[in-house]
Amino acid sequence: MVPDAEFSSYYGTPVLNRPTWKALDIAGYLYLGGLAGASSLLAAGGRLTGRPGLEVPAKLGAAGGISLSLAALVHDLGRPARFLNMLRVFKPTSPMSVGSWLLAGYAPLALTAAATEAAGRCRRLGSAATLGSAVLGPAVATYTAVLLADTAVPSWHEGYRELPFVFAGSAATAASGLA
Repeated sequence: MVPDAEFSSYYGTPVLNRPTWKALDIAGYLYLGGLAGASSLLAAGGRLTGRPGLEVPAKLGAAGGISLSLAALVHDLGRPARFLNMLRVFKPTSPMSVGSWLLAGYAPLALTAAATEAAGRCRRLGSAATLGSAVLGPAVATYTAVLLADTAVPSWHEGYRELPFVFAGSAATAASGLA
């Protein structure tokens, strides 16, 4: 028989450190961000095809989802300044930097689309915000897959080709269920 393998590093410490993030915050951030991004795409589809029964709940779901997602992210980071510090520089090779800028561009658009719908005013602004959030929505729904795959955790890194599709499917399912 083959003996059980024992893994240790050179100094006798674990090969991988335990994650420092809070599980519920990050799970909420991932789920709600995906739901928001896909909901914006559904809202634009409802807008373009004349289906207000799809458009309105999707807009409100996108606004609520991104608000709660950002709240979970900031809670996990400990203080809002840590998120704002990511916006000082745009680094295209960093998934975290790209994601921060995506969120900074997407959130105001999704919130504007929902606010104009709820108020019943500024329809042109609302239409533009709806289409803008639909453009950024798919990236918001899937960038976290790239972020997770770009880590030292082997099980996440090995799935770097498939993870964006898994996240897109999960986001589409969540948004469809909400609308």
